[in-house]
Amino acid sequence: MNRKYRGLRTIGLLLKIIGVFELFVGLFCAFVLPLALSDSHVSLFQSGIRDYYPAFGLIIGIITGVLIFLAGLVCGLLTFSLGELINVVLAIEENTRTAALKRQEQE
Repeated sequence: MNRKYRGLRTIGLLLKIIGVFELFVGLFCAFVLPLALSDSHVSLFQSGIRDYYPAFGLIIGIITGVLIFLAGLVCGLLTFSLGELINVVLAIEENTRTAALKRQEQE
Protein backbone atom coordinates (compact mmCIF):
# COMPACT_ATOMS: atom_id res chain seq x y z
CA MET A 1 0.00 0.00 0.00
CA ASN A 2 1.27 3.44 -0.83
CA ARG A 3 2.14 5.66 2.08
CA LYS A 4 0.64 9.10 2.02
CA TYR A 5 1.65 12.31 3.76
CA ARG A 6 5.42 12.02 3.41
CA GLY A 7 5.76 15.66 4.44
CA LEU A 8 4.01 15.06 7.75
CA ARG A 9 6.11 11.97 8.37
CA THR A 10 9.24 14.05 7.78
CA ILE A 11 7.98 16.77 10.12
CA GLY A 12 7.26 14.15 12.79
CA LEU A 13 10.77 12.73 12.43
CA LEU A 14 12.34 16.20 12.59
CA LEU A 15 10.34 17.06 15.71
CA LYS A 16 11.54 13.89 17.41
CA ILE A 17 15.16 14.64 16.48
CA ILE A 18 14.81 18.22 17.75
CA GLY A 19 13.25 16.91 20.98
CA VAL A 20 16.19 14.59 21.62
CA PHE A 21 18.59 17.46 20.84
CA GLU A 22 16.78 19.68 23.38
CA LEU A 23 17.13 16.95 26.00
CA PHE A 24 20.87 16.72 25.37
CA VAL A 25 21.28 20.50 25.53
CA GLY A 26 19.43 20.58 28.85
CA LEU A 27 21.61 17.78 30.21
CA PHE A 28 24.77 19.49 28.93
CA CYS A 29 23.78 22.77 30.61
CA ALA A 30 23.15 20.94 33.88
CA PHE A 31 26.82 19.94 33.94
CA VAL A 32 28.46 22.99 32.36
CA LEU A 33 26.71 25.90 34.10
CA PRO A 34 27.85 25.03 37.64
CA LEU A 35 31.40 24.79 36.33
CA ALA A 36 31.16 28.01 34.33
CA LEU A 37 29.61 30.03 37.13
CA SER A 38 31.55 28.52 40.04
CA ASP A 39 34.08 31.34 40.16
CA SER A 40 32.53 34.09 38.10
CA HIS A 41 32.83 37.21 40.21
CA VAL A 42 32.54 39.39 37.12
CA SER A 43 29.11 38.02 36.16
CA LEU A 44 27.93 38.43 39.76
CA PHE A 45 29.05 42.06 39.73
CA GLN A 46 27.35 42.63 36.37
CA SER A 47 24.08 41.25 37.74
CA GLY A 48 24.18 43.75 40.59
CA ILE A 49 25.37 41.49 43.42
CA ARG A 50 28.13 43.32 45.27
CA ASP A 51 28.30 41.31 48.49
CA TYR A 52 28.86 37.67 47.71
CA TYR A 53 29.77 34.79 49.95
CA PRO A 54 32.27 32.03 49.22
CA ALA A 55 30.91 29.52 46.70
CA PHE A 56 28.02 31.87 45.89
CA GLY A 57 28.75 31.54 42.18
CA LEU A 58 28.68 27.75 42.48
CA ILE A 59 25.28 27.86 44.18
CA ILE A 60 23.92 30.16 41.48
CA GLY A 61 25.45 27.88 38.83
CA ILE A 62 23.85 24.77 40.32
CA ILE A 63 20.44 26.44 40.61
CA THR A 64 20.68 27.80 37.07
CA GLY A 65 21.85 24.43 35.75
CA VAL A 66 18.97 22.60 37.40
CA LEU A 67 16.41 25.12 36.12
CA ILE A 68 17.74 24.98 32.57
CA PHE A 69 17.87 21.18 32.76
CA LEU A 70 14.22 21.07 33.82
CA ALA A 71 13.25 23.51 31.07
CA GLY A 72 15.18 21.45 28.51
CA LEU A 73 13.57 18.28 29.81
CA VAL A 74 10.04 19.68 29.53
CA CYS A 75 10.63 21.28 26.12
CA GLY A 76 12.39 18.21 24.78
CA LEU A 77 9.67 15.84 25.94
CA LEU A 78 6.92 18.07 24.57
CA THR A 79 8.65 18.39 21.21
CA PHE A 80 9.33 14.66 21.02
CA SER A 81 5.75 13.82 21.98
CA LEU A 82 4.43 16.21 19.31
CA GLY A 83 6.45 14.35 16.69
CA GLU A 84 5.14 11.05 18.01
CA LEU A 85 1.58 12.41 18.02
CA ILE A 86 1.87 13.24 14.33
CA ASN A 87 2.99 9.66 13.66
CA VAL A 88 0.09 8.25 15.69
CA VAL A 89 -2.45 10.35 13.80
CA LEU A 90 -0.95 9.20 10.51
CA ALA A 91 -1.12 5.57 11.64
CA ILE A 92 -4.78 6.02 12.60
CA GLU A 93 -5.50 7.50 9.17
CA GLU A 94 -3.69 4.65 7.44
CA ASN A 95 -5.55 1.99 9.43
CA THR A 96 -8.88 3.71 8.79
CA ARG A 97 -8.17 3.89 5.07
CA THR A 98 -7.18 0.20 5.01
CA ALA A 99 -10.34 -0.80 6.87
CA ALA A 100 -12.49 1.25 4.50
CA LEU A 101 -10.86 -0.37 1.45
CA LYS A 102 -11.38 -3.86 2.88
CA ARG A 103 -15.00 -3.07 3.63
CA GLN A 104 -15.55 -1.82 0.07
CA GLU A 105 -14.01 -5.02 -1.29
CA GLN A 106 -16.36 -7.13 0.83
CA GLU A 107 -19.43 -5.35 -0.51
